[in-house]
Amino acid sequence: MAARPDDVPDDAKDSYRFLANRMLWSMDEGDVAVLPGKVSDAWLAYVADLLGLASPPTVLSLGDYPGGGWYPGERPQLAEALRGLVAARGDGANPWRLECYIHDRDIASWERLLGIGAEESVRFAQGTAELVNSKSVFRSMATACGIPVAEGRVVDRGPELVDGVSELLTRTGAVIVKQDVNAGGDGNILLTTVEGGKEAGAHYVVHLAATDPATVASALEPFGLTALPDLPAGASPAHNIIEVYHESVRELSADMTVPRVGAPTLMSYSDLRMAETWKGSIYPPQNLTPRLHAHLGAYMQQVAIVAQQLGYYGPMNIDAIVTRSGDLLFNEFNGRVGGTTGIDMIGRRLLGQDYLDHHVFASRIDVPAPGCDILVKALDEQGLLFTRGSDHGVVIYNDTTEETGTIEYVVVGRSWAETSRTEEQLTGMLSKL
Repeated sequence: MAARPDDVPDDAKDSYRFLANRMLWSMDEGDVAVLPGKVSDAWLAYVADLLGLASPPTVLSLGDYPGGGWYPGERPQLAEALRGLVAARGDGANPWRLECYIHDRDIASWERLLGIGAEESVRFAQGTAELVNSKSVFRSMATACGIPVAEGRVVDRGPELVDGVSELLTRTGAVIVKQDVNAGGDGNILLTTVEGGKEAGAHYVVHLAATDPATVASALEPFGLTALPDLPAGASPAHNIIEVYHESVRELSADMTVPRVGAPTLMSYSDLRMAETWKGSIYPPQNLTPRLHAHLGAYMQQVAIVAQQLGYYGPMNIDAIVTRSGDLLFNEFNGRVGGTTGIDMIGRRLLGQDYLDHHVFASRIDVPAPGCDILVKALDEQGLLFTRGSDHGVVIYNDTTEETGTIEYVVVGRSWAETSRTEEQLTGMLSKL
């Protein structure tokens, strides 16, 4: 899944437990998945049936194997179970390989332990994936390469951060403070003097009466950002990123595949449905002007090529906004599976590699709903269920009803009109269940 559990912020731990479930859409016969939490048997069987698998894949839950993290030495019983599964099935026609949320150093350790992915274990043991999930690395790279980003800087907690926020607040009246490594807007703090402004992308919002350093420091003190941390000798503090906040008219994202060699490939791209943070997507973006289309594709290709030159290969997602003045500004890159990667997998496996040419998808997360069995039955009765071989309907992208009482869904339509109409019907149906 995602790095070491202790690296995940406390207020994001619950949501991170469910992100890995989306990767099950890439499963094939004979695969083994290791997930941080449980997955319902009903939803697992639903995914297997829709993908045309003879039986659900083998799924192991991290909670069943004692230990304090993902590092192999912390989970000896899990290591023994995986070694047994690998040995029992052998290599066959297709050698074992490891797919993961983020190919960090712990994953490289698992590859060495299991004796698979020799080239990958060497490459990613160097911290390569960590580099391309760092917002500070992205800002440095983007600035050097002329990729458009909001005015800002990389700072340490304490006076550098406080003074920088105070200065940048004079540009638009709002500044966003980001953690160097986080996802989906988690941990982002928006400081603003603007009343009634848009607050997309912010996990926390703080309204300021003034922009002087003392006022800024008072606002940031509860977040532990006003003093340098007390660190052991030789250690450096985790960076933060501060950026001038621009109200956006739309937020865009793309999933790329970065190969070892050759040109990176665009897999899917979408409008992000933003409230405070990401709530879903629409694929492909609707009514995007030719100019923005061209700039989006060109810059995303450039970002992926630079990541490739750093030594990274694998999945990558890249986020950008369009400002009220029509400018395209890039936010970050993430060398890992994203929230939309599994949806692209659904499109390609169920509709073909060219699904974006003739279909429109709409997704939404955190939707209150009953469990998979009840929902499938209700969708089928209403004629809304996407089934294998069909070309429109509702897909239950993720079922976390046992823990949160919510699902993620994907509505598949042959046009935006059909997709939005089906989504309205789905919303009406869910309100009655």
